[in-house]
Amino acid sequence: MKSEKNTKNFKAKSRKFSKKKGSNTLIIGIIAVILLAGIVYFVFAGNSTKQPESQAKTGTELNLPSFAYTNPITLKAYKYATERPEMLEQIPCYCGCGDHGSEASDYRPHRFLRDCYINDNWKYDEHASFCDVCIGIASKVQGYLAQGKTLKEARTLIDQEYSKTGGMMTNTPPVIDDYKPILEPKLGAVLATPAPTPTIDLSALSLPDNFKSLSDGLKFIPPGITWVYFVNLKQGIGIEQKFMHDTNFYGTPIIGMLNSEYSDGSWVELHDVGKANSNVKSNANSDVDNIINTRPYIFDIKAKTNSVMALFNNSTTNANAYDSFKSILDKVDDENAGFAKINTTAPPFADASYIGIINSGTGILGEIKGEIAFRIKDNGAVPLAKYNELKNSSAARGFKSYEVQQENNILLIKTTSNLNNFIAEATQKYGLDISVFD
Repeated sequence: MKSEKNTKNFKAKSRKFSKKKGSNTLIIGIIAVILLAGIVYFVFAGNSTKQPESQAKTGTELNLPSFAYTNPITLKAYKYATERPEMLEQIPCYCGCGDHGSEASDYRPHRFLRDCYINDNWKYDEHASFCDVCIGIASKVQGYLAQGKTLKEARTLIDQEYSKTGGMMTNTPPVIDDYKPILEPKLGAVLATPAPTPTIDLSALSLPDNFKSLSDGLKFIPPGITWVYFVNLKQGIGIEQKFMHDTNFYGTPIIGMLNSEYSDGSWVELHDVGKANSNVKSNANSDVDNIINTRPYIFDIKAKTNSVMALFNNSTTNANAYDSFKSILDKVDDENAGFAKINTTAPPFADASYIGIINSGTGILGEIKGEIAFRIKDNGAVPLAKYNELKNSSAARGFKSYEVQQENNILLIKTTSNLNNFIAEATQKYGLDISVFD
């Protein structure tokens, strides 16, 4: 369940990029964790059928229009509409497009959410790129299905939430089991059995010394973040690529990325492709800044460019986000983490949480080292008994080691297990959110 604060953050972000709006009465419950445009949905997906080889396309063949790159949330939604159009054909939109349609539909009323993104001839529609309602519903559907809900359950939740706001619903029939889609998925990535992530040759690639960890990245962005994560493909924990933009963004893989969001809904991302002077070309929309003459690259809203550049020029004298979280980062090993995230959403006794995943050197399906940390608030009552119970029962849940330590205002949990065990422990037992978007 997302907080009202995070819900408002999504609305604020949407307004930063709006050309016009759908219903401004809708509050879209999106945490900004989620998953970014480089997410490979099939990692968590099931219940889909393999498409004929003639229909399969790779992520680099998507050729999404420039307006799909308006911001990370919009890009994620357009990718999902491309990957799973048949799902969005069974989900209504509540932005009012059921009355007037859009250019790609020749202004005929939209029939379902997919019309907001793509018409029946696979022509992309700009409509969703400036409508927070369309983006929000698609993101919610993807999140619900990733959580294991059926499409019928996702539809029910969408209808329950958005019908309360009074928005006009498209004339979309109920979800049925034997639905015959108008558009089939365009990617070969949606398979019944998850396919391995394409291997990227990293042997000649390396991140610069100033951008190898979460701590490094935080020194380049202003303070005031609500969440931030860093992924480093060179560490090889196996899930990094689902948190990065795909090769469409620059025409070459990103191997290091920091993504952050602020309390006002604005955001900053830093990207690195593992080499200097790589002659990349950005596909970012002109409404945002994508600076590629620095290392790492800067991708942010125009209002934040100056403050980010000031930190690039001198990160020691200007206030940065690292200073806000130094006490927690001093206790963890984010330098070696393939994925590390800080969130100001935390249990009642804390004001910040950290999760980090470190490759132990035994391979993707072998052992990983997982770290969880909380920064304890003044007079915060830490449920140590509960966490020690988890420690005492950890062997039965497949953990090789499990430590619970409190030092001053930092509570640190260090584990050794496999990747799935640790993610389940962090999300189910400690309430942490490893995703980017729900």
